[in-house]
Amino acid sequence: GDSIEEFEQKFAKYIDRKYGLAFPFARTAIYYALKAKNFPPGSEILMPPITIKAMLDIVLNLKLVPVFVDVDPETLCFDMMQLKQSINSNTKAALITYLFGIVPALDEITALCKENDIFMIEDFSQCLNGKYNGRKVGGFGDVGVYSSSSIKTLDTYGGGLLVCDDKDLCMKLREFQSKLMSPSRMMLIKKIITGIVRNIATQRIVFTFIVFPLLRLLALTRSESVLKHTGERDVNMIDRLPGDWFTAFTSFQAKFGIEALSKIDANDKVRAGNVNYIKNNTSSTRYPSGVNGSENVYWQLLAYFESPKETQEYFHSNKIDTSTTSLVKISTLQAYPYQGITPNADRLYANGFFIPSYPGLSKKELAYICHVLNNKK
Repeated sequence: GDSIEEFEQKFAKYIDRKYGLAFPFARTAIYYALKAKNFPPGSEILMPPITIKAMLDIVLNLKLVPVFVDVDPETLCFDMMQLKQSINSNTKAALITYLFGIVPALDEITALCKENDIFMIEDFSQCLNGKYNGRKVGGFGDVGVYSSSSIKTLDTYGGGLLVCDDKDLCMKLREFQSKLMSPSRMMLIKKIITGIVRNIATQRIVFTFIVFPLLRLLALTRSESVLKHTGERDVNMIDRLPGDWFTAFTSFQAKFGIEALSKIDANDKVRAGNVNYIKNNTSSTRYPSGVNGSENVYWQLLAYFESPKETQEYFHSNKIDTSTTSLVKISTLQAYPYQGITPNADRLYANGFFIPSYPGLSKKELAYICHVLNNKK
């Protein structure tokens, strides 16, 4: 109803776009954006090697061909050289993903897409409020898509928000949106419970005395899944897209989103300040450098380390929670018909660890994190 429209408009304005539409998931928004373009079967879509597996599922469901472009270790987005080499006359779209809140050189990427008539989708789920030359990400491509799921900076108990400036495209998307099914009350309750449990689990005292000891115990029995940020994901191929991907965004979620929008800027400022403090005080730790002109929001602060298991054990023994990403390396899934050679993504996937930098950290804790990083052999 009205609150959904109000939230869509507020979000679009926040990103400085004309139109906003709310879907149940970011994957659903991207699915419909591609469907609205009606690309011929076999059209190639340039894709990141690391994202959620659902992105691959929707591309294949639309009978499109994924082409994996390796990442640049400094921006965690497409490697420009490989991006240029991957474009041909059959390239119809590119899914630009800003991993962990780092902003790449968007002038180059945007120019390349325009030059080659490539439909540019920005997935800024981990980079809300990131900027390039003063302009917010989500405002560069033909469409911008944001996942407002739990653990994101704007969490509406699930949801995918799409922004664009093209009126005709917006009308097509509205038509798709109007055909979404009503979600069951149970499904919404489940999402809310998941969000609440995650929030409680990450509260300082609960995490320190209950969750963290459990993670350490789990590390002894299932070390691979403990390395991941939110555990292992299912990597099997699916026959059809699940029904809950096509249920409507609710006014309850919208009301929650309107309220949450006002708190993002302050939290981002604190987190970016924490990151700068850590980076300035840990000269021997290697972080992605980003590019000039970008304002990164560091949804997660990533650092590169050799020996993943020993690294995690070192941090855990010093009572610092760390993990690798729980996104999926979709460029090497054996169950799927398409693979890619992506050595930089392989390294990022295995050797990129998250360093705590969330807004709730005290100065004393930040100093301790730096101390532990500086003593890492």
